[in-house]
Amino acid sequence: MASPIGHGLMGMTIARRLGVRSKAGLGAAAVAGSLPDADIILGLLFHGDPWKIHRQGTHTLNFALTAGALAGLAGAIRAESIEGERDLFADALLGAAIVGSHVVIDRIPIPAIRRGPVFIGMSLANWVVDAAIWGTAAWALWPRDERRNPEKG
Repeated sequence: MASPIGHGLMGMTIARRLGVRSKAGLGAAAVAGSLPDADIILGLLFHGDPWKIHRQGTHTLNFALTAGALAGLAGAIRAESIEGERDLFADALLGAAIVGSHVVIDRIPIPAIRRGPVFIGMSLANWVVDAAIWGTAAWALWPRDERRNPEKG
């Protein structure tokens, strides 16, 4: 299970690998990567229990592809990062890939640490491990030329 940190990092990394350059676009990608976890908020609002509906409808491939494609079509991710006419199909695929990454990442078995203080259903240790794992993955996948010379666009 990944936290919003891991989902956000991977959403931004996928967007950057696929050409998104603007800060707003990368921020939107971070939010899109965590979008399926909106069910935690909905569970709290409608049932008083944040985990009651977690990993149900919003954690399906159908939701990820549909929500991601709609976010991409709306220009929520690439609107500020490209010039000229937008390729709506490419934007829809980009959004679907970013939101879809959430479903894939949640299937990767990372053992839970059940000791120590708990924050939003996960131990603080799990938050730290999650940030380390997905931060390392994001660093490894981020375009190499930018890691060497951040002054270049």
